[in-house]
Amino acid sequence: MRDDDIDDTVIRRPGAPPSGDPAEDALGDTVIRPVPQVPGEHGAPAVDDTVVRREAAPRPADDPIDDTVVRARRGPVEPSGPPAGAAPRLPSVPPAPTTRVPSIRVGDRVLRLDRPVIVGRRPSLPRILRGPTPELVTVPSRSGQVSSSHVLVHAEGEVAVVEDLRSTNGTVVRPAGAAPFRMPAGASNVVLTGTVVEIGDGNVIEVLSPHLRVAPPSGGLPPLPTRPSDPATGTPRTPRERS
Repeated sequence: MRDDDIDDTVIRRPGAPPSGDPAEDALGDTVIRPVPQVPGEHGAPAVDDTVVRREAAPRPADDPIDDTVVRARRGPVEPSGPPAGAAPRLPSVPPAPTTRVPSIRVGDRVLRLDRPVIVGRRPSLPRILRGPTPELVTVPSRSGQVSSSHVLVHAEGEVAVVEDLRSTNGTVVRPAGAAPFRMPAGASNVVLTGTVVEIGDGNVIEVLSPHLRVAPPSGGLPPLPTRPSDPATGTPRTPRERS
């Protein structure tokens, strides 16, 4: 007999004749045993609690079945998914870029200058690239006034920069509200919104505002006025001087 069996209370079924085998007689008994509290264990039952359990028959020594102990997990459990009834969360979308750059209109196309643009009769990429790859825009030129790669247009902050790529017939810049001028071959110039750049054979490049968000449809654009390719130079003469 064990020491902890002294405080046990055994309830035996009434009218059950003993069979002579103590192990078999114990199968129908109910044992009331106090459960001791384990020191330092969180959530252990109180000293005076009593657990009513059915006493099992003694197990043979050669029984191969192992006992399995199931212990409750302690501490908070992180939920594996959203709580019940909560709306599903959509994946985060990166914010749209806030950098403002100007745009240009070439014929029926509106191009945002988030990368350089090369305009010409048969434009090609330079041998040495620095920065983003330029976009190539081809324009018609029946008389050959437009060079193969005529001008390069790129953005510097919120303004556009036009660079003449050593064209044969040159490039004329017409700023809004100012006198037009011809760019030297290989020169570059800062152009503001509303500036029109002429490259020959009626091909023009219009600089648009950096605040433009949606490109306007090409069908609703008014026709650009026809201007001579070269500005007038010199002082106009009076009728008497011409006569």
